[in-house]
Amino acid sequence: MSAPYKLKYLKSADELNQRETDHNIYRRKVYQTVGQVKDTIQSDMSREQQTPLDPKKKVETPNQEDTDDSATLAPSTITYSRNNGSFTVDDGSTVHNGVEPHIDPAPLRSNGASPMGAQDKILSSQLSQWNYNHNRIMLNRGILHVIDILHEMELENRQRPMHVLQDNENQLHVLTLQVKVDGNYGGSNFDLDKEAMAKLFKSQIMKSLAHLKSLKKRVDDVSSKVFITGDVNTGKSSFCNSLLKRRLLPEDQLPCTNVFCEILEARENSNREEVHAILLKKAHSVKDANSIYNIKDISSYEIHKLEELNELVQESEKYALLKIYIKDDQRPPEQSLLRNGTVDISLIDSPGLNMDSIQTSEVMARQEEIDLVIFIVNAENQLTLSAKEFITLASREKKLMFFVVKKFDKIKDKKRCKELILKQIKDLSPESYKSSSEFVHFISNDAGDDDEPNNDSDPYADDGPDPDFDNLENSLRNFVLKRRSLSKLLPAKTYLCKLLSDVQKISENNMNIYQKEGKEIKDDLKLLEPELKEIKTRCDSVTATVDKIVETTLSCTYDYTVEKISNSLTLSTDYYPKYEGLSRIYEYIISTEHFMKSQIIESLRLSEEFAKNKTEGAVKEINDFGKTEMGDDFMSNRVFNKDLMFSRKLHSTVRELSVPLGVSDLFAPSWEGFFSYLSWGIFSPVSIKSKDISAIENADQNALMKAFGLKDYPLTRYIYQPSLLFTSKLPTLALYSFGGARLAGTVIINGLSTFSWKSLGQLSGSLAILCSLLGAAYFINDLPRALPQNLSLKYIAKLNELNYIRNNADRIAKEVRNVLNIPTREILRSCGLVMDKKQTTKREMEKKYEDNNISLNFFRQLSDRAASQRTIIEGINVYVD
Repeated sequence: MSAPYKLKYLKSADELNQRETDHNIYRRKVYQTVGQVKDTIQSDMSREQQTPLDPKKKVETPNQEDTDDSATLAPSTITYSRNNGSFTVDDGSTVHNGVEPHIDPAPLRSNGASPMGAQDKILSSQLSQWNYNHNRIMLNRGILHVIDILHEMELENRQRPMHVLQDNENQLHVLTLQVKVDGNYGGSNFDLDKEAMAKLFKSQIMKSLAHLKSLKKRVDDVSSKVFITGDVNTGKSSFCNSLLKRRLLPEDQLPCTNVFCEILEARENSNREEVHAILLKKAHSVKDANSIYNIKDISSYEIHKLEELNELVQESEKYALLKIYIKDDQRPPEQSLLRNGTVDISLIDSPGLNMDSIQTSEVMARQEEIDLVIFIVNAENQLTLSAKEFITLASREKKLMFFVVKKFDKIKDKKRCKELILKQIKDLSPESYKSSSEFVHFISNDAGDDDEPNNDSDPYADDGPDPDFDNLENSLRNFVLKRRSLSKLLPAKTYLCKLLSDVQKISENNMNIYQKEGKEIKDDLKLLEPELKEIKTRCDSVTATVDKIVETTLSCTYDYTVEKISNSLTLSTDYYPKYEGLSRIYEYIISTEHFMKSQIIESLRLSEEFAKNKTEGAVKEINDFGKTEMGDDFMSNRVFNKDLMFSRKLHSTVRELSVPLGVSDLFAPSWEGFFSYLSWGIFSPVSIKSKDISAIENADQNALMKAFGLKDYPLTRYIYQPSLLFTSKLPTLALYSFGGARLAGTVIINGLSTFSWKSLGQLSGSLAILCSLLGAAYFINDLPRALPQNLSLKYIAKLNELNYIRNNADRIAKEVRNVLNIPTREILRSCGLVMDKKQTTKREMEKKYEDNNISLNFFRQLSDRAASQRTIIEGINVYVD
C-alpha cells in the first residue's frame, strides 16, 4: 500500500475521497498494531510480576552496560521529511515507508529504555501525522467546495446583482465592502446603488478566490512560513537575529530593511550559505518573485554573499525578494528553529508598515501566503493605525497571532502599558488575547539592540538566560512544531468558516429582501391592474373624441367643396360679363367661358381657404383637448401654420378645360321667358329671379331707363351699338306701338268690319310678320341669358364627366386629413406612451418577480450548502495533534 499521506496537490473531489479512504484503512491498521503492542507489553509485565525476585541477586543499575542497548528501537530524534511527507528515525529509515508497519515489541524490553514510552512516541507521531493529513484533505475538499460556491455567487451577481450586507450588527468578516474616502474606510456610511455595490462585491469575490488559491497552496505546502512584521523601526530585524542566535540582518536606529527577506536552512541549497536576489525587472511583486524563483535555475536570481546583506536590503528599487540561506546547525534540533528535525521553517522579515504605501500594500498582500504572523510592537508607540489595519486584515483567517512588545523595559508604568496594549489586541484578535500568556509577550531589548551596529562581536551568540525571551521562543517552537495542525491548518479553517458564515449571512439577507420585495411586487401588480383598465378606457375615449373631431372636419370640408364647385356656375346672368351686342358676340362668348373657368378656380380657392380655417380650428380643438387630457406638454413643441396647406397649384386642368360650342348654344328659349318678354316683364314667372336680383342691385337706376328696360350701359353705347337695344324693351314697345297703331287705324277706318273674317284674314299676314319679329327680338334679347346658361350646363356636364368635383373634394379632404393626422398621431402616441409605460412597468415588475423567485431559490440552496459545508469544516479538529 502506498503512503496514504504523501503530500501532493489534490485536484478533484474524487481524488480527495480516494485519499481519505486510504487514510481510513491505514488508521485501522495502526490501531490494530497499537493493540498488539499493548497486549504484548501487558503479558510480558504480567510474567515478570509472577516471577519472584532473588534478594541475594545483584540488581543491575541503569548505568550498567547492557549488551542489548544496541538493539533498542527508541530513537533519539524523530525528523519529518518534507520530500516524502513522513517521519524518519535517526535520519535513517522512515517510520512507514510505503510498507504496512510492523513493530517488534521484543527489543523494547531492554534495560535503560521505557518500552511503552518509546513505542507510544512512535505511534503518537504516526497518529499525529495521520490526523494532520486527514485534516489537510478535509480542508482541501472544503476549499474546493467554497471556490465552487463563490463562482456560483459571482455568476448570480453578474446576472442579477445581489444585495450586499451593510448592517453593522451583522458585520461580515471576509466579504465586507469598504470604501476608502479621504483616507478612512467607511462601513455603512456610504450610499451606492445596487449596480455599483454589485461591482464592488464582484471584486471582493475575486480577491477571496485568489486568497483561497493561496490558502490551498499553503495547506498543501509541508513547510511553515513565519512572517515577522510591524511598524517601521520597531526592531523586526533584531528580533529575527535573536531567533537565529546570530547577527544576520543589518540593524540600525533608522529603517534599514527595505526589501523582503526570507531566511531558510542551507540544507535546501546544498548546505551553502548565500543570498539569492530576485530582480524587480523579472518580478514586480513578492508574489511574482516566489512564482518565478527556481533554485535550480540560476537565471531566475542573482547570487550574493551574506556579507553583502547590508547593501542588498537597501536596494528596494532593484530587488523584489531576497532568499537567504544559512546554516542553523550550531544548536541541537530541540533548540534550533530552522533545523528542528521536524518541519522546514522559513523566517520572513518585512519592511515597516508605515514606511511606504507601496511596501505597506505588499506587506498586506503577503500575509495571505504565510502561516504564522509575529507582530512586533513598540511599547512606546503601541499599535498604530497601519498596524490595526494589517491585524484586522490578517485576522480574517488567523485567529492566533504572536505579539511581541519590545522595549518594554523602557516603560515606567508597565501595568498601564500592558493594559492598553492588551485592550487593543482584545479588539483586534480576541483569540490571541484569550491565550495572551502564550501569544502576547513583553520583552526587553534584544541582545543586540543596545550594541553598536558595527561591533565585530556577535552579541546573539551569548546564550545567557532571558526568561521572557525564552518563554517566547518556547511558545513559538511549541506552536509551530508541536501544534502543526493549529499553526498550519487553523488559519485555513478559520478563513473558510468566516467565509462560509459571510455567505450564509448574505444569503439570508438576500432571502429576506427578496421575500419582502416579492410580496410588495404582488401587491403592486394587483394595484396596477385597475390602473391599466382605467388608462385603456381613458385612451379609448380620447381617441374616439379626436376621431370624431377629425371626421366632422373632413365631412364638413368635403361637403363644402362639392357644394362650392357645383354652385360656382349656377349664377345669375347679372354676374356674367356684360353683353356688348351682336357685333361682339365672339368676345362675349370667350369672356363668358373665361368667367366660368375663373368661377371654378375661385370655388377651389374658397374651398381650400375654408378647409384651412376649418383645419386650424380642429387642430386647436385637438391641442386643447390633448393638453387637458395629457398635460401641458402635449404638442408644446409644435406650431400649426395653415398657410403651408395646399402649397401646390392644381388649377391647370381647369384652364385646359374646353367644351364644344355651336349656334344652338346661343339660344335657350322658354315659354316663361317668351311670355315675360311679350308682357314686358309684367307677368314674369316666379322662378325667374334674375330680374328681381337686378332690380335690387340697380334700385338707383334712372326710372326712365328702368321703365324701358335699358341696361346700365351709357346712352352713347346704344347709339354706337344699336344691337344693344334688343336687350331692352324698346323693340317690343316699337312693335306693339306699330301694330297697335295699324290696328287702331284699321278700326277707325273700317269700323266694326275690321273684325270680320275677311278682315282678320288680311291681318293674319301682318300678325305673322309681327310674331316673327317679336320672336326674333326675343331670341336676340334672350341671348345674354341663353349663352351663359348653355355654357354652364356644358361645363357642369364636363366636370361631372371628369369627376372633377369629387376629385378635388377628395384632394382637399386628404390634405386636411394629413394635417390632422399629426395631432391625432400625437394623441395616439401619447396614449400609447402612457399605456406602454404602464405595460412596461408591469412587465418589469413581472420580470423582477420572476428574477426574485430565481434568486430566492438560489440563495436558499446556497445557504443550505454553506451551512452544511461550514458544519463539516467546523468539525475538523485541529486542536488535537
